[in-house]
Amino acid sequence: MSLPRALVDGYRMAAAAASRPTDLDPSVLESVLTELYETGSAAHPDIDLDATRFGSYVADCNAPLDVEGQILPAGDLFLACAALSGHRKAIGKLQQLSLSPIRSYLRRIELPASSLDDVAQELWGLLFQGGADRIPKLARYSGTGSLRSFIGVTARRLALMRCRHEEVVARAGARLASETNALADDVELDFIKSEYRDAFRRAIEDALAGLDQRLRMVLRMRILDNLTVEGIARAYGVNQSSVSRWLEKGRERVVSETRRLLCERLLLSGAEFDSLWRLVGSQLEISVSDVLGSKDPPRSGTA
Repeated sequence: MSLPRALVDGYRMAAAAASRPTDLDPSVLESVLTELYETGSAAHPDIDLDATRFGSYVADCNAPLDVEGQILPAGDLFLACAALSGHRKAIGKLQQLSLSPIRSYLRRIELPASSLDDVAQELWGLLFQGGADRIPKLARYSGTGSLRSFIGVTARRLALMRCRHEEVVARAGARLASETNALADDVELDFIKSEYRDAFRRAIEDALAGLDQRLRMVLRMRILDNLTVEGIARAYGVNQSSVSRWLEKGRERVVSETRRLLCERLLLSGAEFDSLWRLVGSQLEISVSDVLGSKDPPRSGTA
C-alpha cells in the first residue's frame, strides 16, 4: 500500500470511529497527511512509524488540518504518535524532551525536591496511561502548540493540584492539633488516641487503596478538589444521580473495609470497634471524616 493511501485510510477509519466528519477534499487530505508524515519522519530519521497508525493518531487527536495558514509541528506529532505506539527510541527522546519544560514550568511553584520527583513520575503515567478517563494525555496532543509546552503545562497543572492537596492536609493537621490541645486534660482519650491512631490511619488508607480507580477518583474530586456532584457528573459525562451513587458506594466500602481490617488486626468485636471509633475516629488527621466528608460513625454489624 502506498504511503498516501495508508495515511488516508488510517485517518478515515479513526474519524469514522469517532463519528467525526471528514470535510477536507480527498486530494487535500492526502497531501496534508503526506507532508506531515514526511516532515515528521525527516525530523526523526531513526524512528520507523507505521503510516496507518500516524493517520489514525492525527484523526484521534483532532489536529486542525483545515485551518488556513496553520503550520503544525510535524516532528512533535510524529514523536508523540511513535511514543504512544511503544517505540523505544521515541520514548527515550520524549523523556529527554520533558526534562527542560518540567523544570521551566515548575520553577515558580514552591515544591520540595521529593514532590518534584513525584510530579515527574505522575506526569509520565498521565501521558501514557491517562487519568480517570483512562485516555493517555499524550493522545490529546493535537499540534496546536509545541510538544514541549504541552508537557510543561500538564506538569504545572499536576504540581498545582499537589499543592492544593498538601494545603488540605495541612489544614486537617492544624485542626487536629487544635482539637488535641483542647482535649489534653482527658487522660483516657489521650491514651486511646496514642494507642490506636496509627492503626486507624493505616486501615483507612488501606481501605481507600482497595477501591477501584473510578471510586477513588470521584472521592478525590469531591473531597480534595472540592468539586460539586454536578461538576463531577460533567467530567464523566453522566447524570448527577450516578455520581451520588458512586460517592455513597465508595464511602460505604471504605467504612466497611476499615471496620473489617481493624477488627481483624486488633482482635476487636463490633461493639469495641464502635466505641473506639467514637473516641478516636473523629480526631484522626486522615480519617473517614476527613477523607469522605462524613461524620457518621460506622453501623454496628458482624466484624
